[in-house]
Amino acid sequence: MIAAALMAASFSDSQAQGVELSYGLKGGYGRSTMRAPRRADITNVSGYYTFNSEFYLDIAFTEHFSIQPGLGVTGRGAKINVLQEEASTTTTFYKYQSNPIYLELPVNFIAKIPIGDIFDKCNVILGGGPYVAYGIAGKQKLSGKFLGKSFSSEDNITFSNDDQPVNSNNFYGEIKKFDFGLNAIAGVEYHWVTLNIGYAYGAVNINPGANLTPIDRMKNRSWYGSVGVKF
Repeated sequence: MIAAALMAASFSDSQAQGVELSYGLKGGYGRSTMRAPRRADITNVSGYYTFNSEFYLDIAFTEHFSIQPGLGVTGRGAKINVLQEEASTTTTFYKYQSNPIYLELPVNFIAKIPIGDIFDKCNVILGGGPYVAYGIAGKQKLSGKFLGKSFSSEDNITFSNDDQPVNSNNFYGEIKKFDFGLNAIAGVEYHWVTLNIGYAYGAVNINPGANLTPIDRMKNRSWYGSVGVKF
């Protein structure tokens, strides 16, 4: 509701000031990971392929500059190994996979560089800006061995802002509801088609089990590509 109100206000204000307003839809795929806890028992962190989608407004103040507030659904995640699996000799190890899904509100400041001498109505896009995100869903998988006995489980992610004791082992199982960070975007806009690549840099520790120690902080990182249409 808040995001919708902000977009409606932007629409009304842009009309009042006579700026050019358009809107678009885009979606794609990317590779997400996490800045994982720097603990001796975490032996590997790898990326996770996930999706992105967004509805956005393009508020053009000049031919070469616009602001693009948006509202989208974005996946994040990573795979984390705890202790190292060494063939059949290791009796205890864990493999954790997290795939949180966020409702995301980005506000990007976009510079448009025309290359009309080559293609009519074609712009190179460069920009970025802040985003805020709210966790709405996701899955977590845990598998491995404990004293030689195999186990596996899959559950819904629990979103919580309740901090756990320092150095508790809760770097999985719960994720904080809110995230905040910065986007960087580059791409091409040709007539009504857009192609974008981007990087999202999470600035918030999303691990409620390690709020008070820098060693165990977890932060979202994500590369993504998207294709869209603009109206």
